Amino acid sequence: MFVLDRVTKNLVAAQIPFGTEVSVIDHVVGITNVRNAGAAFGFAPAGATLFLVASVVVWIGLVAYVARNPIGEWSGVVLGLILGGTMGNGYDRIVHGTVTDFINFHFWPVFNVADAAISIGVVLMIAGYLLRRNPAG
Repeated sequence: MFVLDRVTKNLVAAQIPFGTEVSVIDHVVGITNVRNAGAAFGFAPAGATLFLVASVVVWIGLVAYVARNPIGEWSGVVLGLILGGTMGNGYDRIVHGTVTDFINFHFWPVFNVADAAISIGVVLMIAGYLLRRNPAG
């Protein structure tokens, strides 16, 4: 996930001038080169340092958890999505001070591959927890 995030952000930075958009599906989806100092989807834009620290804490926590606990394939995928996404955005914060966002569904805040990976990983983690907690429905 980290590599896919880096490749897509680099392509956007190289091909689309900052602050502009290339329409993919007219008035529905675009690729917009913007910077985000806050959390995923542009939330809390003033917390760049806080989110960098949070990224490092998540990296360390996930790596420590996996090192101490045997995990199954499903858990590995879920934790890999979260870790890869966190590393992608953390890398941007360390190197650039902001995160490059570019996927623009005009009804949702602009985001990137790392944001999507983290969000999908968290949703799958919660779903897995709920399903294990109440397997009979």
